[in-house]
This record gives sequence, structure tokens and C-alpha cells, in this order.
Amino acid sequence: MVAVDEIRTTPVALAENARTVLERRYLLRDAAGEVIETPEALFARVAIAIAAAEPAEAARREWAQRFYDEMAALRFLPNSPTLMNAGTGQGTLAACFVLPVDDTLESIMSTAEATAMVQKYGGGTGFDFSRLRGRGEPIRTTHGAACGPVSVLRHYDDVSRLVTQGGKRDGANMGILRADHPDIEEFIRAKDDGVTATRFNISVAATDAFMAAAEAGEPFTLRDPRDGAERGQVDARALLREIAQGAWQTGDPGLIFLDTINRANPTPALGPIEATNPCGEVPLLPWEACTLGSVNVARFWDAERSDVDWEALRGTVRVAVRFLDNVVEVNEFPVPQITEAVRGNRKIGLGLMGWADLLVAAAIPYASEEALALAGRLMSTVGTEADETSAALGAEKGPFPNLDRSIYAGGPRYRNATRTCIAPTGTIAIIAGASSGIEPYFSLAHVRRMGDGTLLPEVNEAFRAVAREGGFASDELFDDLAHGARLDEVEGVPAEVRARFATSHEIAPSWHVRMQAAFQAHTDLAVSKTVNLPHEATPEQVLEVYTLAHRLGCKGVTVYRDGSRALQVLAHTSDAASSGSKAPAVALDGTEHTVGAPARRHLPDERQSITHKFRVGDQEGYITVGLFDDGRPGELFLKIAKEGSTVSGLTDAVALLTSLSLQYGVSIDKIATKFEQTRFEPYGVTANREIPFATSILDYVFKWLRLRFGDPSAVRDVTASGLTCPDCGQQMEFVEQCLTCRNCGYSRCS
Repeated sequence: MVAVDEIRTTPVALAENARTVLERRYLLRDAAGEVIETPEALFARVAIAIAAAEPAEAARREWAQRFYDEMAALRFLPNSPTLMNAGTGQGTLAACFVLPVDDTLESIMSTAEATAMVQKYGGGTGFDFSRLRGRGEPIRTTHGAACGPVSVLRHYDDVSRLVTQGGKRDGANMGILRADHPDIEEFIRAKDDGVTATRFNISVAATDAFMAAAEAGEPFTLRDPRDGAERGQVDARALLREIAQGAWQTGDPGLIFLDTINRANPTPALGPIEATNPCGEVPLLPWEACTLGSVNVARFWDAERSDVDWEALRGTVRVAVRFLDNVVEVNEFPVPQITEAVRGNRKIGLGLMGWADLLVAAAIPYASEEALALAGRLMSTVGTEADETSAALGAEKGPFPNLDRSIYAGGPRYRNATRTCIAPTGTIAIIAGASSGIEPYFSLAHVRRMGDGTLLPEVNEAFRAVAREGGFASDELFDDLAHGARLDEVEGVPAEVRARFATSHEIAPSWHVRMQAAFQAHTDLAVSKTVNLPHEATPEQVLEVYTLAHRLGCKGVTVYRDGSRALQVLAHTSDAASSGSKAPAVALDGTEHTVGAPARRHLPDERQSITHKFRVGDQEGYITVGLFDDGRPGELFLKIAKEGSTVSGLTDAVALLTSLSLQYGVSIDKIATKFEQTRFEPYGVTANREIPFATSILDYVFKWLRLRFGDPSAVRDVTASGLTCPDCGQQMEFVEQCLTCRNCGYSRCS
């Protein structure tokens, strides 16, 4: 093996955030928890470990240096498990796995065990539950009734709750069910309560036949997965609308287009692809895993020539493909079935990050035909070079073993069954100082909490430079942007600057989908992308996204409407939002989700409710929220263990006043603003990770209500605006179907 001192290390130019991320999550520590590795040493460690796959000492030395140079220059980075684990003898180097679930108790339980092992090693897992019989179907051997796919999903979620991925992050999963499964409607609603399967993304597997039936408004047959027997019919259009309504309201489910995926299946003789990894960009066969990495395309912009340095880009792609193929060789897996499947097809997925940065440098608006054209040329170049490199590796080291059973039989003798994939890059993008994947900017500024608790706005440096050059830069502008103002709402900003720096919520949904399709056309696997919609978007717009994505050849699509999740992953605030000046968000049933005229709205005599047990210090209690038919809160009951006490009487009075306020249309956020941070005993630590400390019972109650029911865009304090990072307490972004903390780099993927 190459020695560390044989690598010519050059200093790595890292931003402060990047160094923080590396120190917290990647750099090696001693037994006392002290960091004992530099960023340069990390890249050298990884480079040497991956170059060990080369057969000769001279080649190992050459490629270790080349691997180091690409990573240290931040032109290419592999996925997080490789950076964390390579050269340590611990964990896996792959992030993405798909495990089989067959219709037997033995399969269900053995897959649960394999899930625990994969996540212990640091991987995320995807499952197709479509082979399981529907809930209530008879079980011949026990004379009982089947529990159904949703119950199995919940069981696997419990497994993930017990396992931290590689000791670094919570388990992450994808659950998939075919649209023609008898339990499809239960599956669509599986996460509606906000507490079920929190470690799962869920997606409906839609076939071409289903999408055609939905477009035509025709009935669609549900079938028993065991024998294909009919299990009733549904209105396909109504079912698709229900999927859209769920995505609009909670962010789940997503859609994957099963036939589109299988038309690109490189090994159909080995079986159909039925599931994906947790973020949806890696469709895999059962037991397969995929090795991922990303090129930072912004590093290849040549400002003097006003063009991409295409030859330099090709050079990095060649190195990156060899790197990822070597990862397949040196990787170790927790169960032998995975090793066999991975080595048989040797799938890799090279993608990119820094797309928004590249467009800004080129002065090309994200929502433009010019951007789509550049996207096609860029990914075509990456794909072509990756193919040629894989073919050359096949000639040098041998093709993937299943090649003769693949679509490439008699053609190119690729080393890898797949070569390209656009995966989430949340954490590695922070390390590289790049924008995430192919996403537009989520914001031009955000608020960062400093070590002493000070909140400071951090501004996109490219925008800051343009603003200064244009003469419209100001602290007020940057602060407004950090607290949720949109650039298109700010006076004095030239139209071309607004177009060039348009953020995700300012870009029409169709442009999001068209951009995804432009990259998908030249990508072997799939594309991780979120169609981020503003809060006022409608379910009809979600439906339009679905149909457009299917028509343009996307392999799946995920939609996230700002504020739709009970625990908002990233929200900015604005005075306009808190004053109710936004257009109302209207559900498919016509219900408006904004405050109307001041008239009291009574709850039905029979109503749904949610009860939450809590503890503040030594005081326990229960929060019960009665719901209107549309799912909004309409009444509040607080039960404190010490009946008759002063605290109990106070909370009863607050609950009554809150109930009346809700019924007269006052939002949870406006009420919560008055009660959060109230200070009186009892106070102290809580049992809730999202609210680790409360200054009073009322502080806890209204923080919980805001997280569970509020519109986070009404919160000016970003620390209370939604889902917080378990490491540093900062808000997290939802991009590329992945949670990432911009402040410290915590991520559930990449």
C-alpha cells in the first residue's frame, strides 16, 4: 500500500462552513474524541485506500496522487460513506441499497435483519412492498389475516429507530408500493399523522397504464400481487389526485415511473427494477448497492473564454469513473447477497453539483432555454466520457460479470452496468463550496447562529458581488433576504439580476421539471431533484408536475410545498407572510387554508384529534388538539398531572382562549408568538428531541403546536421555524429529497 508521506499534499482551500462540517463528521478522532486528522490527511487517506484496487505498486502510487489532486482541488468528491470510512476498516463505502421483501414471514424478518446491518454499516435502504398481500388477506398456514404493507413499513421504521447509520446519522429508507396494489390508498395516507414512519420517504410506483388511465379518467384495476386476481377498481384520476393532495399537504408520497425506469434497466434478464434508494435517484435490483460521487461543475467555468473548460471536465470525469470503479472493488458489505449483486453489475453513479453556481457565473437564468441547452450538453459530455472510460476499464480489467446477460451483450464491454447518476450532494456540496446538485439556489441569504448565540445573515457571495457592482447592496436588503423576502419583491433590483438569481420558489414548477428532464435524458440511473413550490401553490399544480414529469421522461418526481410538513425543514420568514398577504392555498376540495373573515367556525360533533404526551422538567402532561375536517386545529385541551394546581388552572384558561382564537381564524403562529419564551416554573429539559429545553409549560406547548400545525413562514426566529439539526440546533434544508444542515453539515444522505 502507498504510504501517506508519498502523497504530495497541497493545502485545500475550504470555507469556514466546510471546515466545520469536516471536523464534526469526517475527520478521524482519537479515543478521547479529539480530532487527529486534517482535511488534507483525510483526502490522502481516502485516495490511498481507493487506489489499493490497482494491481501494481506503480499504478497504486500514480492513481492515489491523481485521486488526491481531484479531491483536494474540490473538483470531485465521492459520497459521504467513502469519505468517512475509506481507509479506516470500518463501515461501508456505499450509501444506497435496495433489499427484497417477499410475501413470507421469513423474508420480512430476514430483510429486517439485513436492514439493521446495512444501516449499521452506514447505508440507506429502499424497499418495494408490492409483493406483500393486502391487509386482511387470509394466511393459510396460520389461519390468520395478513397485516399488509403499511404494517411492515412501520416495522422497518422501528428497526431504523434502533440503528444509527454508521454511528453518524439516523437510518434513512424508501418505501414503494405499486399503484395497482389493493392497499394503495392506505399507503398514500400512511404518513399523514406526522409521526408514522418518520425515517421513511414513500413513493407510489406508477405504471404507464396507470398514468394513461388517470389522464383519460378511466377505471383502474387493483390486483392481488400473488396471482394477479382482481381486487376491485378505482378511479385512476381520483387516485392520482389523492396522491397529489397528500404530496401537497405533507410532502409524501412521491412518484416513481416504473415503466420508464425499466426501459433503461441494463440487466432485464436478471429481473425488473422495483425499488430505489431513499432519495429515489438510484433504481436498483434486490440486494444491489451503488457507489456515487459528484463533479463540481462550477470549477470548470473559464471566465476568460466565457465557456466551460470542456477538456478539463473530461479529464476529471475520467479520474472520477476509475475512482468509483475502484470503490466497488475495495468495498466490503454486511451480507454476502449484497457482495454478489454489487460485484456482478458493478454499478456506479457519477453526477454533479454546483449547477446553480455555474449558471450564475455564465449569467444564464435557471429558468431559460439557454440553461436547458447547457444542461443537455454538460450531462451529455459527462455521460459520454464516463461511458468511454468504463469501456476502457473493461478492456483493461474486464467487464462487469453479468455483461452477457445485459443490454450491452455484443456491444461495448463496459466495466460498469451504469455509469452516471445525479445524487443528493447536501453535505459534500458544503465541503466543496458548491450549490447542491442541479437545484437552483434555495435562498440568497440565510441566518447562521454563531458560537455565542449571535444570529448573522450569510449572503451568497456571487449575489453580494453583483449587488455591490450594481449599486443596490445594503445590509437591509441582505437581512430581508435572510428572513424570507424574495428578490422579485425587492425594489431597485434590475430584472436581469432577478432572473439570474431566481431562487427555487421563484421558478415556475414547469422549469424545475424541464431541468430535471434535461439531465435525465443523458443519465443512466435517475436524478435527485425536488420541485420546491411556494406555500400558496395548489394541488392542481402538483398534478401538473406529475403529468409533465411523466411525459418528459423523468424516472420519478418529488414535490415539496413550503410549509406543508408539520415539521418544516426549511422556512424563511417575512412580514408579508405573517400578515396573511399571501394568496390562499386551496385544497382540491376547495377549502382555503388561510384566515378568512372574523366569523366563528364550529367543529363537527364528531372530530378527529391528536394527543401528545410531554414532559417539562419533572412535570408531565398531555396536549390534545381537536381537528376540523380539513386537518387544521380547532380546539386545545391541556391536562397537567397536578389537578387543581395554579399551573393546571392557568393552562386550562390558556387552552380555552386558544380554542376560541383558532375557531375565529387566528393562526397558531400568531398565538404561539405571544406564549413562546414565557418563563415560569416548571421549566427545564424535555423528552422531545425537537424541543430539548422549555422555559415553561406554555413555551413547550406552543412550540410543539407551531411545529405540528403552524405555518413556519410566520416565524421570524429561524430557530423555531421547523425541523432542527440534532447536532447544532439549526434549521435544515429540504433539497434533492434530502435533509441537510447548512450550518454544521449534518445530513441523512450524501
